[in-house]
Amino acid sequence: MRNVYKFLRASILILILVGGTYFIAQEYSAGIENAVNTSAGGQSLTKETITNLGDVLATVEAEIAGGAGSEKTNDTVKSDYQPVQGTGQLVEDSKSQQTDTTPAASYDFPENMYPYRAMLSDTQKEVYDQVYGAALELKESVTLCRQLDQSSIKNVMNAVFNDHPELFWLDTGYSYGYTSKGAVISVMLKYNETAQTLQSARQKFLNAAAKVINGASSLTTDLDKEQYVYKALQNMCVYDENSDMNQSAYSVFINGSSVCAGYSRAFQYIMQQLNIPCYFCTGYANGGYHAWNIVYIDGKYYNVDLSWDDSLGDVSNTYSFAYFNLSDKAISVDHTRRELSVNLPECK
Repeated sequence: MRNVYKFLRASILILILVGGTYFIAQEYSAGIENAVNTSAGGQSLTKETITNLGDVLATVEAEIAGGAGSEKTNDTVKSDYQPVQGTGQLVEDSKSQQTDTTPAASYDFPENMYPYRAMLSDTQKEVYDQVYGAALELKESVTLCRQLDQSSIKNVMNAVFNDHPELFWLDTGYSYGYTSKGAVISVMLKYNETAQTLQSARQKFLNAAAKVINGASSLTTDLDKEQYVYKALQNMCVYDENSDMNQSAYSVFINGSSVCAGYSRAFQYIMQQLNIPCYFCTGYANGGYHAWNIVYIDGKYYNVDLSWDDSLGDVSNTYSFAYFNLSDKAISVDHTRRELSVNLPECK
């Protein structure tokens, strides 16, 4: 593929020098554009952004340097997602009669914006809403309104974390109490350091995010907004596996350094605020657990890996769009969905 790109690039330059006509330049620009689109799984990711021949050549160079289609096995791109982990604690069977009968608060979680909740049973959704409300109130211990088995509580907790990047103060670890019969009756939540000064931390978070949201809101199409956010977050953050709270969107907006999970949650949050469906997707990539996004643009779902593109862009000191709006077929070369994420919409 590298040789194909080099041949195409050389052909353009020769034809421009020899022919010098507008017709030839236009025809070959279109040809290269189609070639780049094909290399990204047949998606139209570059059609809207490439407006002149210089952009075509720059995009080809970027694709050669780090485009999707060849599995990454070096340190340029990394996978540092920490799966949500629950630790079970056996409790007395007598406590199995305890349930929280307080009616759960009513929330509006439309399926197109919060897909993980939609994957749950009605009973699990009740617990989901209860856990979400407890996190808002910084409750550490929650007596469940419905008893669940251990597999179900895992799905509920994953769904809450995956749907709600705004809960940046919630730690990805939790514990739960279960009886000798395996019934989970309580959940203990954990919080990071921002919970100590949540009001000020939340204001900082909202202010930083608003700068990106306001900039994107001035644009017309969802694709333009998506591209703006993609670049803005690459400008805002650097990949650092040692960054604080790197599983949260807060690490991107405030600390300016994060890992794949932080990038993905930050991108998800901004797109949600722009009313563009965007999902937190987890799986396996480049030898480790990884997180990226699925976004809905112009009637189609696409895979987006912002953290990998930021890392690739840092190497070449430019913006990378190698992992921008890819089909499942294109991204499956080095990304594999796991857990509940396998149920997210197909990206064709």
